[in-house]
Amino acid sequence: MTANPPIPWLSPSRFWELFWREMAPTPGRWEAALRITLSCLICTVPVMAFHLQQPLIVMILMFVISKEDTTATLLGTVIGIIGFTIGCAGLLAFYLCAIDLEWLRVLAVPAFITLGLFLNRILTLGPLGTAISLPLAMGMITPDTVSSPEYLNRYPFYFWWAGVLGLSVNLAVQYLLNPKTSHWVLVHGMAARLHAVEGMLRRRAMEETKQTSKSSISSFAFTGAAEQLRLLKLAGIVEPLLKQRRLQFTAQIILIDRLVTAGAALENRPAASASDSEKRRLLRVADACALWRSAMQENRAPNLSTLPPEDRSGGPDREALPVLAEIERVVQLLPQAYHADKLPEELELPPAQKGGAIAPDAFTNPEYIHFAVKGALAAFICYLIFTMFAYQGIYTSVITCVVCSLSTIGASVQKGIMRLAGAVVGGLLGVFALMYIFPNVDSLGGFWFPFAAVTALAAYVHFGSPSISYCGFQIGLAFFKCALQSYGTYTELRVVRDRFVGIALGLIVFGIINSQLWPVSALETIRAKLADILHLLAHLARLPDDQANPAPRLVEAYTLRLQAYKDFAVVVELQESSKFEPGAEVRNRLEAGSEKIKELLLQILAVIQHRPDLRPDAIPEPLREASMHFRTTLADMLDNLSDRLAGRAERPLADVQGALAGLEETVATQIDGVRDTALAAQIRGRLALYQEATPLVVELARLQLG
Repeated sequence: MTANPPIPWLSPSRFWELFWREMAPTPGRWEAALRITLSCLICTVPVMAFHLQQPLIVMILMFVISKEDTTATLLGTVIGIIGFTIGCAGLLAFYLCAIDLEWLRVLAVPAFITLGLFLNRILTLGPLGTAISLPLAMGMITPDTVSSPEYLNRYPFYFWWAGVLGLSVNLAVQYLLNPKTSHWVLVHGMAARLHAVEGMLRRRAMEETKQTSKSSISSFAFTGAAEQLRLLKLAGIVEPLLKQRRLQFTAQIILIDRLVTAGAALENRPAASASDSEKRRLLRVADACALWRSAMQENRAPNLSTLPPEDRSGGPDREALPVLAEIERVVQLLPQAYHADKLPEELELPPAQKGGAIAPDAFTNPEYIHFAVKGALAAFICYLIFTMFAYQGIYTSVITCVVCSLSTIGASVQKGIMRLAGAVVGGLLGVFALMYIFPNVDSLGGFWFPFAAVTALAAYVHFGSPSISYCGFQIGLAFFKCALQSYGTYTELRVVRDRFVGIALGLIVFGIINSQLWPVSALETIRAKLADILHLLAHLARLPDDQANPAPRLVEAYTLRLQAYKDFAVVVELQESSKFEPGAEVRNRLEAGSEKIKELLLQILAVIQHRPDLRPDAIPEPLREASMHFRTTLADMLDNLSDRLAGRAERPLADVQGALAGLEETVATQIDGVRDTALAAQIRGRLALYQEATPLVVELARLQLG
């Protein structure tokens, strides 16, 4: 057995490459960091002037709640205040009834932590679970860190007031200085997708080989639509414009998603010398994208009357580029998206299943309780250690076990490393400030300069990519713990040492528990998620194409498409955390398989969107049967691959190449009987899509992902 290769980013050159890439400025990053910094500075005034308790809670909640737009921040603030109120009320009730029962409070430590972690997994309303569980968990260990009964009596009120102050000030600053709303985010996101597709179409028409936006179109094809629909649903509660135009925005999101996936599939095709007719078609839809984008940014309906008439001939270029027909179909449907009272059926989403604040499988999925028990057990062990040794300064070990309790081993290790790195950086900055700066300042104005500088650094890191975001949060937390120890000159350095020891202890204890009790590997989770996606693709491939009305099939296909997007988003997140687990060879195979599955999804979606232009009654029966046989064989092979990947019973792989050969032979013998030249071109076009999908399935089977 060969040893696992070292993690690449641990090499110095790779580390600095990643560091500079992650710290590079991105649009809006500095603005967001400065808004958080200003909010923290404002809060230092009441904190210092009135000696408010729990200043850490005041500051860190701003990092947790702040989002890109003010609407999402408002919703998070309201949910956070509600959760804090519930949690503090429960803590107050416990203090009033059972604070003198030491044995009950000790037993309540793992009980409340288990409850909090369980709520974090099953509640779907953003930070509600964290907001409820944080006061309860902190309140159980606070009596071991303070000795004043009077302080304990007021602790729930201190905690609640700190949370409400931080959330309220942050919300006010966001509303004053952040012009972005959910409407802006939606329009900006859709416009960026249109711009990427427009650029690709123009380059293809001009036969340029430079592929500057391929990665952006590919990323747009698998991200954005599901999140945009979710944001539209949530933001409609607050923004009247989004509520009034919800159907119109939904139709546009669906159309742009179809446009982007078709554009990504078109770009994956090798560029060839385009005919004059094909160039005109490409430029026409590129102009339509430009008009659409401009109208969307100006909040009006696009005027497509200036476009040249569409070429409806069934020439050979339509046969060569069947995906382009789907892009033209999107342009055809565009004017109807602005008539919410009579949307075509294919632009409507099926009625959403009535969900709620709780996940549907909250009480049937054992993984939720396993997750909660592991985190609570590790936290309780750390609690026993710091109480038995009377070392209250390392109570952060309990918090470390809670925050690093994630769904997989790799994710927990990744977050633990970010927590430790952030604590080291923030702690060192705090030590420097305590030793060389704070002893020389005697006013709040002097305190603001170092405080603002470190807060801005922490916020800048926090608003980076998910890879380093949590590190920024920890930089701020460690520094605040040093800077806000008391309300005067304070140069005690034990807090830095104790925090570091506590984090290290928590990481060790949780790492042992997490690897031995119900271990969940990120690589195995990726494998299971990819198996689910392959099953979805099989379902998509089986959708019938011989119905007179294709709209119900398109609606069902779009539902499956959104689920695939969500699963791919989980896979991307797991791929990042899997780098902190052994098994580089398996990880590389799964990443390669994931990319092939993405390409295959684009091809199957292209086939589905190509079908509405077909007239089943005009297609010869042998050709219809051969096409159905191919789709069934393709779906069977995808199910076979899904079973192998998930570790279920293996079956012989279906012969998709043989089914394709049979279809090609049938098309060759039957196509002359189709008198409609446009229909014949569409039949050949769909065959071309099948011919492009088949090698992807065969190559996927050769990767041996199972």
